[in-house]
Amino acid sequence: MRAAVYDAPGLPLRIAEVPDPRPGPGQAVIRVSACGVCGSDLHATTAGADLARRGAVLGHEVTGEIVEIGPEPVGDWTVGDRVYAIPLGSCGRCPHCLLDRPEECPNQITFGALGPDEPDGAYAEYLTVSLSDLLPVPDGVGMEVAALCEPLATGLVCVRQASLDIGDRVLILGAGPIGLAATIWARFFGARRVAVSERVEHRRELAMRLGATDTIDASSGTDVAAQFAELTGAEPDAVIEAVGRPGMLNAAIAAVRPQGTVVTGGVCMEPDSFDHLLAYYKEPVIRTARVYTKAENQFILEMIAAGRIDPAPMISHRIGLDALPDAFEALRTPTDQCKVMVLP
Repeated sequence: MRAAVYDAPGLPLRIAEVPDPRPGPGQAVIRVSACGVCGSDLHATTAGADLARRGAVLGHEVTGEIVEIGPEPVGDWTVGDRVYAIPLGSCGRCPHCLLDRPEECPNQITFGALGPDEPDGAYAEYLTVSLSDLLPVPDGVGMEVAALCEPLATGLVCVRQASLDIGDRVLILGAGPIGLAATIWARFFGARRVAVSERVEHRRELAMRLGATDTIDASSGTDVAAQFAELTGAEPDAVIEAVGRPGMLNAAIAAVRPQGTVVTGGVCMEPDSFDHLLAYYKEPVIRTARVYTKAENQFILEMIAAGRIDPAPMISHRIGLDALPDAFEALRTPTDQCKVMVLP
């Protein structure tokens, strides 16, 4: 099969012929329908991080069609089923998996090659997945939109970690896919004001389409906290940091109201620091958002199918596998991109 192979930092992905995957016990092979390009793939392949496994295939935001099922199958799956694959790589047999909580599986090996031991991902024509990590794509939901379930799940975790009350004021730092997903869910769960700060104009416009009540131009020199207070009349009850760069945690602490909540949704690949005296004064609750549950992913697909949310505007580009190497590098300095969807 054809796949996009990562060789080393500083080198673009390479389209190559690689062996077709074969399913092991409790696994299936899916024909990839759509795979989103995630910011964590970009972070993991930078020279400073260099976390991705060399010679591997990245990609973990994936939907597809089952083409082969391995021995000792788990669940009631058949060839031809349309599926979304949660990138957890659970075993399907431990007590956690049997209780349908694969996110707690002690034998978990996520796919996507973002670490030295992770198996290959979905920038390819086919992918091996664990049957216990599959969810059916509901009738009427397109495979591209269903592939947004992964960033939507991360945004949902951020909002759930924020413990919002009805009527809260929320500041979201960054309007990439995670910030936009958090925007959708913050309004869904009752925030009265959701302001999104972002440097790129078209992403600010997209945030408004997806439910933001206000946007803030975060260009150099902008006092985001002051602008939020001017727009809403108060400091934010919660700040969701979705940029993942040094200094953003401290900016979130500076912006939030005393005893408010800060959630780190962006993945900062460098050590970061914050002003302890500022934190001492603010007494914020600081929470991280690491992993979503299978139930949360199921909920998201159901909300899309019911028309309760419409994340489709997040998809800015649709490309084939051959265009992925150039598109992947272009995302390191984005212009008009939001979610780039690869359609092998």
